Amino acid sequence: MIFAATICDGQGRLIGPGYAAPFQLAIFLEVMAGVIRKWHGTFRPDDVLVVNDPYAGMGHMPDVAIITPVFWHAHLIAFTLAYSHHTDAGGRFAGGFSSQCTESFEEGLRLPAVKLYTEGRRNDALLDMILANVRTPEEWLGDVEAKVAGCWRGAQELRRPLDKYGLDTFTSCGEHLMDHAEQATRAAIQAIPDGRYEQEDLFEDDGFGNAVALPLKVALHVVGDTVTADFAGTAPQAPGAINMPHSMTKAMVYGALKLMVSPDILLNSGFVRPVQVAIPHGSLLNPRYPAAVGGRASLAFRVSDMVFRALAKALPDKVPIVGEGGDVLHFVGRKADGQSFAAMDGFFGGWGARPDKDGIDGVTPMTFGSYGTTPAELLEREYPLVVDGFGYVPDSGGPGKYRGSVSVYRQWRFLQPGTIMVRTNRPSRPCEGLAGGQPGALSQNVLNPETDAVPLPRQTHLHLEVKPGDRVFHAISGSGGYGDPWEREPAQVQKDVQDGKVTVNGARQQYGVVIDPHSLTIDWEHTHCLRQSREPQAPQVAIS
Repeated sequence: MIFAATICDGQGRLIGPGYAAPFQLAIFLEVMAGVIRKWHGTFRPDDVLVVNDPYAGMGHMPDVAIITPVFWHAHLIAFTLAYSHHTDAGGRFAGGFSSQCTESFEEGLRLPAVKLYTEGRRNDALLDMILANVRTPEEWLGDVEAKVAGCWRGAQELRRPLDKYGLDTFTSCGEHLMDHAEQATRAAIQAIPDGRYEQEDLFEDDGFGNAVALPLKVALHVVGDTVTADFAGTAPQAPGAINMPHSMTKAMVYGALKLMVSPDILLNSGFVRPVQVAIPHGSLLNPRYPAAVGGRASLAFRVSDMVFRALAKALPDKVPIVGEGGDVLHFVGRKADGQSFAAMDGFFGGWGARPDKDGIDGVTPMTFGSYGTTPAELLEREYPLVVDGFGYVPDSGGPGKYRGSVSVYRQWRFLQPGTIMVRTNRPSRPCEGLAGGQPGALSQNVLNPETDAVPLPRQTHLHLEVKPGDRVFHAISGSGGYGDPWEREPAQVQKDVQDGKVTVNGARQQYGVVIDPHSLTIDWEHTHCLRQSREPQAPQVAIS
């Protein structure tokens, strides 16, 4: 589900990603800084390093990075990197990203940038130890070998322009790309009025499903062509695994700032030169080792939203609501033939409303790249489950002059007994609107909706034993709207009704637009009277 690749120069500076989301920039930067410190002067051709350590720059232990040095005529001239999320990391909970661990030691096998290959010779003892400690060794090995092959192929292709143009041209091109990104970022920051822009939020889950109110705070200090994101005042680190490594906190800042520059500008080391990030050590967003961090994603989405909202105070006509999603089902057990499996199904709600456009339904939030939803056919072929439903939840997008993305739901039916974990990003605090826009609907988890319809606890990481025939319905939270919903063009409301994103009743309650239930046409006379006489009402969202 998560994959990224990039190229660094011989000093470990990021030149540009081949495929990566904006938030992954910080992961690459932090990991390479640690690799250079640890291994400087000892790299050899065909070395391969492997790392998943969140205290060495990674996001959490299921994310495994492969790093290869690239040599040309005996000179170290670059590094190729690839990382992806694995379905298991060992540890107490399958998957390695439960919020219910209390120490890093529980979360899995921690790899602090060690050599998997030395001059082309694989370290089989290391590999055997890793594979003995994960639940799906064949899958883990296959994913790593694919990344190793990709990095080696990247190294091979890098040597082609070096053979043609030489090292000086290669080096100067890298410098130019970094300088160009820096200049573009400074120009974008220069367009923001100098000042201090603050935003606060509360995180409502301690990792164990207990209702809490953990303060989150950010202040963006803009001075000339530089910006500092200061997270002073954020809550201390939590006992559960909701804490977020500092690399991920930086990532949420970089992802928001990328919004301001041209899409053509590469995310590289130059991009971050005008940006400083201050995070209190020992806080939720920069915990002390060995704090558990595996379940940090729910917090990451909230911090991203918070940074976007702070930036919106500086640029109210330009900055949108970032959006919702990144919810996950993780399902482990044994197939009918006794083989172990670990299935992971992640999907997304979409973008929040923008100052001049609706949010986009069913896509990844803005800073998280272009990950797609896993096709149901692929899941059903590989794992003992059936996707019984996949679609929109009507009346769930935040009403506004411009509507936020609607909730997307999945319903799974399990064919074998096993253990599931459902990750939910907004259990009790909805995605608020901007400029008079209304909040989106909250997420939902329901066990066996057609029979028992048992509402499941509202928590970020829910663990549950399932038996064959059990079903789980999960809906991602809707995104907030932008602007007064009763200023929305009636024709846009009508189209949403026709598309199944808003009901006839929702059109009346949320937008003051009267739609004929049979022809789905606008009743202009009653719409005019309603908009003159009534105020918008909060949406009532039901499972369909």
